[in-house]
Amino acid sequence: MADIKIYLDEDSPFIADALRLRGWQALTTVEAQRRSSTDREQLAFATANGCALLTYNSHDFPRIHYEILAAGEHHAGIVVATQDDPRRNVRAILNLVAALPAEALQDGLAYLNNWAFHRRAD
Repeated sequence: MADIKIYLDEDSPFIADALRLRGWQALTTVEAQRRSSTDREQLAFATANGCALLTYNSHDFPRIHYEILAAGEHHAGIVVATQDDPRRNVRAILNLVAALPAEALQDGLAYLNNWAFHRRAD
């Protein structure tokens, strides 16, 4: 089972830093030079690189997730977050990556708020 790698959509570089400080792999859209890419292009890039996509775009990505599955296509996972509490998001993503292998997110849609109160394994 492989560890989850996270590709972070725009507006969340501090989460990438928090993940890296704890030994997890993370890549941002800025680092990948993909700021102007469409949502589908971002997800395709993440999937091609074996990364789940972490995004604040709760309007479009759940719909894209279901469209991809309905078309018989695949993705490496989508994690949708809110921008309400950045510290809570860091705790939640650390809980998620510690609890799940990458395979568990394959073709999955996770809401980060659901992971805020799980206990991390580390």
